[in-house]
Formats: sequence, C-alpha cells, structure tokens
Amino acid sequence: MRTILELKARLKNETLFSRKYPDYEEDDDKVHLLYVSPCLDSTGYYRAITPALELNKTSSHCAIITAIETFNFNKRFEDYENLIDEKLLYWADYVIFPVIFSDIDFFIKAIRVLRPDVQLIMDIDQNFTAIPQSHALSRKVNTRDKEQLLSNMISMDVVTTATKPLASFYKKILHDNFPNHSTHVAQLPSLVSRLGYEEIPPLKRNESETIRIGIIGSKSQLEDLLVLKELVAKTKEVPKEGVQFVCYGWDGKDSNDELVLKGLAIEYHKPVAFENHFKKLNDLALDMVLLLSEKNRFSQCAPYTELLEGAVFGIPVIASKFHSAEQVLKEGETGLLAESAEDWVNAIQRLVSNKKLRDQMGKNALKSIWMEQHFTSRQLQRFQDLFI
Repeated sequence: MRTILELKARLKNETLFSRKYPDYEEDDDKVHLLYVSPCLDSTGYYRAITPALELNKTSSHCAIITAIETFNFNKRFEDYENLIDEKLLYWADYVIFPVIFSDIDFFIKAIRVLRPDVQLIMDIDQNFTAIPQSHALSRKVNTRDKEQLLSNMISMDVVTTATKPLASFYKKILHDNFPNHSTHVAQLPSLVSRLGYEEIPPLKRNESETIRIGIIGSKSQLEDLLVLKELVAKTKEVPKEGVQFVCYGWDGKDSNDELVLKGLAIEYHKPVAFENHFKKLNDLALDMVLLLSEKNRFSQCAPYTELLEGAVFGIPVIASKFHSAEQVLKEGETGLLAESAEDWVNAIQRLVSNKKLRDQMGKNALKSIWMEQHFTSRQLQRFQDLFI
C-alpha cells in the first residue's frame, strides 16, 4: 500500500503540475486514461487505483488519477472536489468516472464541446438498481438517484462493470428503458495487485489448536443472517470445542440488535481504514472464511473481493451458491459452496475436521488467484482491448 499512499499524498499536496502528474506526456503515442477522483476504499482500489497503476507498467497505455479521496460513507462522488485540470482533459483519450447519482448533463455537454473525440466511461461495481432494504446503501440511494444513474449511464460511451452478471443486468435494463441508447456495457474484472500488499510481513498462520472461522462484512452486507441462526440451532452438529468464530466489521447483532451467534465462542474486530485492511486480514490468521449471501440480484451482481483477499492469504472459503464468489471459486479445489443450513454445517464440519484438506485448499486458492485473478499479461489485455 506504500506506493498508493505516497501517490495519494502527492496528488493532495503538490501544486506544481509537472510534479503532481509526472506521467503526463502529450506526444508519447500511448493511449491515455484519466481516472477521476476515486476514493481509497474497496471500490476505488479495485476499480480505479490499481488498474491505473498496473496499466502504467505497459508500453501501450498511460493512466493518470486526478486525486485520491478519503472515503466517507456519508459522501457521494459529487460531494468531493472533482476538479479536472484542462490540460488533462485535452490529454485524455478516455475519462473514467465512478458512480454519479447527480445530474451531470451540463458537465458532460461541456466536456463534449471541449473534446468531442474523448470517450467517457462510468465504472459500476454494485447493482444500485436492486439494493435490498436491509442494506445500508438503501438509506443512501433513493428511487430518484437510481433513475438519474441510468440517465447518466446512457450519456457515457462505455459502462464497465465488476462482474458478468452485473454487465448482463445493466445491458438489459438500459435496453428496456432506453432502446435507442448507444452505450456499450462491458465487464472488466476486479483483480488483485501486489501494490496492496507492500510491506505486509509473511502470511500469518494460526498456530493454536483452535480453528478460526472468519465472517467478514458489516451487518448490512451480511443479509443472510438466517443461515447463521440456523447454524447456531445446529451447533450440536458443529464441533463447539476448538472452534472460534471471528467477526471482522460486524458486531454480531441482527437488525433487532440481538446477538446472532449467541452461545458460540466469538471474537469481534471493528473495521479499519482501507489502507490497513490487508494487514488486518493477515493479522486475523483465519483458517477459513464464510461468505454469506441471499438469493437476490444485488448479491449475485456484487464484486467478489472477499474471496480474492482470502485467497491472497491462502484462506479457503465456504461461499453461498448465491454469492458472486461462485463465479471464480473452484468447488472442492479452492473452496466449498453451500445453499441450505445442512450444506453449511457439512462444509464447516468438513474443513474443521480435516486440516490437510484446509491447507491444500488454501494453497490451491493462493496459487489460483495469482495465476488467474491478478494483472497478468492476459488479464491486462482485456483492459488494453477495451481502451484502444
């Protein structure tokens, strides 16, 4: 994370253009990508910051980030200072925006006048059209916001999404609502990058005899708490001795403020700033992670970054069949899938009782993620093919 934090500081503190944007060259025969004000959170990291820095390592593309903002849940893109230097606007071949819910029609028209040939991109990593009421985003994104987002999307040349189901969803909804639109919708995967793991010590392993089972996410993200409640009811089938549940980012309570895992050994950890997120995951020394999900369009279209992060640390996962992780998880090789409470119990029992299987799945996940889900030349080619 050192490189990213140094970049954030430079973009914030430097006032001289040449020092602030040292990658700026007018006539370098490269394709120029301008990423506008991503936040240093999971979305900004996976969807803008690391793609920009990884593309800068190629001989064909150059990417500049206008600024890196500190994430604030109560703010939206339009609440930050999103100034684009005019020199950068003339330099760019592609301008890449995060999700915007306000009316940007005048802004887009102004860009089109200044640069009629520039390609405008909006990147989407969540299904904002199908947010469940139980999710915190439902309090932040109202019906009008959703309608404005769709309107903004059709003013773009391209909409990129984090997953294939999300691309399919927005292709259909844009076609149904705006049959004459010309916006191209394409999937660009979220990928792991070594830039996030700089200065992190070697993988930390659980040295105790107690199996540490991770549950990661906030209360609003863990929609399918019913599965956990059913698991508690079946604790006689899950070994209680020698098993520790580790909740990271969740206080263990449901929407009624009642403890869900009451009666089990629980260890709670508050969320940390994103720049410390990867170190925190390593420090937890988990043996496995549970990825819960309801069967709805929001969950099935969501990014699967928890699986990526677990795999980087060699941690196998048990994921809901309705979780987006199902798209990249290799059943029985890098993790397990579950649907019913019985499936979950059986999967947990299987990994708890078989250390050799746990370790092998963790090794498989670690190898698979760095071979297939990071910025290899093959994966970078997908970005290069889109931004031509």
